[in-house]
Amino acid sequence: MYTLTLILLVSLLSGCSALDSVNQSVNYVSSVTTYINHTSTLAQELPQLTQQSLTDAQARQQLTQELQNAQQQINTFNQLEPPAFAKELHQQLSGYSDTLNTEVNSLIDQAQAGKLTVQNLNNSQIFQTIDQINGLLNQFQQLGQ
Repeated sequence: MYTLTLILLVSLLSGCSALDSVNQSVNYVSSVTTYINHTSTLAQELPQLTQQSLTDAQARQQLTQELQNAQQQINTFNQLEPPAFAKELHQQLSGYSDTLNTEVNSLIDQAQAGKLTVQNLNNSQIFQTIDQINGLLNQFQQLGQ
């Protein structure tokens, strides 16, 4: 009887471990998908916010806030622990995110100084970096299936 109970307990615990692993993987893919979608939204909003910030102090403050939010999202992504099957893809996204963080820092400095123009924005690498990040979205979504 003791042996049967022990076998059942071990089976139950290993089942819970597998379920936890699946849940962590799903949560990871969901978090990465949300992060990538946020970067895409940032790319869509930046040109208009930048243009408005040239003549409107409130728009400049909003632009700075959006860029700071992007920094926070990058930091949140960097704290994610990828499941084993996603480590290589995660490293690729981490590299792009580091580049994005550098670009965002530069844009924040320019925006706060009132020197960020649409031309400066277009001359930065931010849109190319966001395109690279967006290019990974499909791969991450396939991991979640």
